[in-house]
Amino acid sequence: MVTGKKEETKDKARKTLSNTCVFEKNVVSLQRKEKDNNMKKQMLKHIRTQIVCLLLLAVCGMCVVSCNYLDKKRSQGVIAECCGKTLTIGDIEQLTQGFTGADSARIAEEYIRNWAVELLMYSSSHRVTSHQIEELVEDYRRSLYVSEYEQLLIAQRMPLAIEDTLVDAFYKEHKQQLVLREMILKGALIVLPNGAPDLANLRRQMNHLPSAESLEWIEKYVYQYGVGYELFVEDWKLSNEVLSYLPIEQTELDKLLRKEQLIEIQDSVNTYFLEVLDYYSAGSVMPLDYARKDIEKNILGARSREFVKTARQELYEKSVKNGKLKRYEK
Repeated sequence: MVTGKKEETKDKARKTLSNTCVFEKNVVSLQRKEKDNNMKKQMLKHIRTQIVCLLLLAVCGMCVVSCNYLDKKRSQGVIAECCGKTLTIGDIEQLTQGFTGADSARIAEEYIRNWAVELLMYSSSHRVTSHQIEELVEDYRRSLYVSEYEQLLIAQRMPLAIEDTLVDAFYKEHKQQLVLREMILKGALIVLPNGAPDLANLRRQMNHLPSAESLEWIEKYVYQYGVGYELFVEDWKLSNEVLSYLPIEQTELDKLLRKEQLIEIQDSVNTYFLEVLDYYSAGSVMPLDYARKDIEKNILGARSREFVKTARQELYEKSVKNGKLKRYEK
């Protein structure tokens, strides 16, 4: 029995020793792992530090390059850059001349924004409709060249003088289409301050228009006493141009013209004298001397179209004759 107990005690001691050894090994293993982890952490920290330093150096380098680039641009007077194009201070100064403070800044900012957007829109459009745009541009370029060449031919070869007989014939034939949209007048308008002297003599001289003596007297009088004047004794003037100087409307002018040739109007400040030598109401047929410019324009337009038509036909026939144009019939 004693011997059995001793053996049992020895077995327990061996197990205890074995467990102690295993525990010590585990402790050593954990210590090694912790040491390895610490070393890895230190290495990662070192690597991160190096990366941060490299990034800082790169950013600093970029800043230096950027600053140098900006300094260079500023020294050249460049204030904006977009799509390879630059805008200079000189471009803006031309727009803001005469403006100061907030107005000048607003105009400059609006121009820069519109300038950039226009370039960006133009750049973006190439990705979408480049082929179509090129075709349209080519068509427009060809039309522009042809049009300019036609105008050159007209200037060099087509007679531009228009005989009075042609104007008279056109006027008689198209008289019903030459209708006024607005009243026209010939005469004189004088504006005087209230209380101006010698009005009786002024009325007499205006009634004698368009004599040269009366015109000379009126000009001297207005120069001395007048606020302003318009002399249109030989040229037609639209009624709205005349009414812009008078304190009345067209309907009132129509009524006054039925009663008298010399119209006098007074307000709180001025007295207005309007001498009407001749007039045509809206809806009337234009007088020949007023319609002449439109008639000559129509005659030249028709002549130009016929001239270009003939020139095209001659060019076609010449190209066929000299072999420049070859046609292959079916």
